[in-house]
Amino acid sequence: MPPKILADQRLEPASASKERRRKEVQPRTLSLIFPVLQTRRNRHLGSLPRMEEGLMKRFSRREFLSFTTATGATLLAACVAAPPTTSPQAEKPAKQPAAPQKATIELWTPHPLEDNIKITSFVKDNYLSSHPDTDFKFTRVPSEWEQKFRTAAAGGTLPDMFAVDGINLPTFASRGLCAELDELVVPKKVLEDFYPPALAEMQWRGKTYATTIETNSQALRINVDKMNQAGAQPPKTWDDLIAVGQKLTTDQKGKHPNEAEFDWNAVKQWAFETWCCLGEGSTWMILPWIWMNGGEVYDPGTKKVTIADPPAVKGIQFLKDLVHKYKIWPRAGVAQAGPEGTFYGQVVIMSATGAFDLANLTVTRPPQFKWDIAQFPRPADGRFISGVGGWLISANAKSPNLKQVLPFMTFTTSDTWQLHTSKYGYALTGRRSIAEQRLKEVPQLAVFLEAMKTGRARPRSTQYPLITEALQQAFDEAIFGDRSPEKALADAAPKIADALAKEEAE
Repeated sequence: MPPKILADQRLEPASASKERRRKEVQPRTLSLIFPVLQTRRNRHLGSLPRMEEGLMKRFSRREFLSFTTATGATLLAACVAAPPTTSPQAEKPAKQPAAPQKATIELWTPHPLEDNIKITSFVKDNYLSSHPDTDFKFTRVPSEWEQKFRTAAAGGTLPDMFAVDGINLPTFASRGLCAELDELVVPKKVLEDFYPPALAEMQWRGKTYATTIETNSQALRINVDKMNQAGAQPPKTWDDLIAVGQKLTTDQKGKHPNEAEFDWNAVKQWAFETWCCLGEGSTWMILPWIWMNGGEVYDPGTKKVTIADPPAVKGIQFLKDLVHKYKIWPRAGVAQAGPEGTFYGQVVIMSATGAFDLANLTVTRPPQFKWDIAQFPRPADGRFISGVGGWLISANAKSPNLKQVLPFMTFTTSDTWQLHTSKYGYALTGRRSIAEQRLKEVPQLAVFLEAMKTGRARPRSTQYPLITEALQQAFDEAIFGDRSPEKALADAAPKIADALAKEEAE
């Protein structure tokens, strides 16, 4: 009996060799198709879609092997066959990018930036060419700035950017008018380059809300020619100021205030003046004389008002005496030209000023006489203290154009902007590195930079407008009027206390 032939031992047709070759490629074919299926399995987080799963179930082992063999043969053929030759298709023209949508961003200031720094052409040449989505408009509001600003704020019609006196930033920032400028707008390394008093003006409660137009410390500008003619030196103490002042002050007959024949109503040349009766300039210029004598407006920690305490009263009494007792400072209404005209017209020999004036003295309208800068004189037992302040630019928090506004705010902190502004408009912009560059060109800047080290800002409060209103009235009445400093400052004290109470209640 012949041995039983098993299924896999049966005789094959004549094409057996071809069939064997087909079976030999099956393992290789499975290795080609399986990764494709496995990849699809993986794509579905470990389970095949139902349709694919159903197809797999309906395939018998033989059908699956036949399917994989045919597919594998096709893949192998594709691997060894030369690709067909096709005629190249013409490339479709690329779509042109849409032109950026332009926005016009507007800046309001009370400053003559067009006259001083040619702001429109400067921005066009140095900013707009690299920002095609932006146009720029500058609007000067030369008079009644505070009133017009507050009206626009109340009516929701503020421009995209606006100037802010640094002392008012707490008020505006606390009311949501100013956009916060994070480190993408004003980088940390730039913030660190600002002098601390300048940075303090830009910030409120640790956040940045503005960049600088100008930062100012204070000093005396001196007519050196007139000083030399009188054989005098710049005063270093309050006693020096009295003595030098009486040498420099003369009436139409050449008499001095310490001479009996001196005519106070016919003065030809005054020794000294500072800003007073000039709004906020009064507060800014008068407070250092209180600080140098050890006085304060109020204690920042306890909020106790100290403006009527003896150190503050004595500081104001000294200024009153310069006007009424020693007669070296013009009475109210006598010097009609104001602090600018009286100095340039050589009517006043020593005039308190801010660093902003260096642009006038060196570039814009240099005087026709030799001049210099000196520190304020100080009490015999005191030290020189300057007021520090300035004007800022804030972005309107509700501007519809913040996408274009914020990059421009970054530009206002750049070397390009700050150096140009320092040279043609305002000598101190607040950045230390820029000031040091300018010092090489303007040696007189050194006094103002030194003043930044000991300088102080005016009281920072959301109710500052009420505080300064009380101070201005008291200073005017006490220095130029008939009221005593004790009474004028005593009347100001409760007004300041009320303002601080309102701040605490916010």
